[in-house]
Amino acid sequence: MTEVRIVRGAVLATALVAPVALAVGWLAAGGKGALGVGIGLALAAAFFSVTVVAVGTAGRIDPDLMLPVALIVFALKMMVVGLLLYLLRDVTAFDHAAFALAVVLGAGTYLAAEMRLALRSRVPYVDVRDGEAP
Repeated sequence: MTEVRIVRGAVLATALVAPVALAVGWLAAGGKGALGVGIGLALAAAFFSVTVVAVGTAGRIDPDLMLPVALIVFALKMMVVGLLLYLLRDVTAFDHAAFALAVVLGAGTYLAAEMRLALRSRVPYVDVRDGEAP
């Protein structure tokens, strides 16, 4: 299962930037900044991981399902993110600016690691079935 390796590596890469990001959040806004950074990085990693696993699972079932599943998962995630942002708009437990910057940092780190791992994985891109002429 290539997607599990990709998710593991991308989450690890995101976790590697967490100490520096948490320290910057702490210095910029204290404990609330660090909490915002932690929540933002976790949200980015979780949401991208859901996509990788869902699309990978759909690809194993039938490669033609990958695009519809990706679009459905994207739409559902955008609704959940919108709902979360709406519900958390008045919360003062964490710094919103640190949260927003951490989501961007987490998304960029996760995507860079995912791209690197996907490009280095040895996944055949030609499907040759037994008994069929190419």
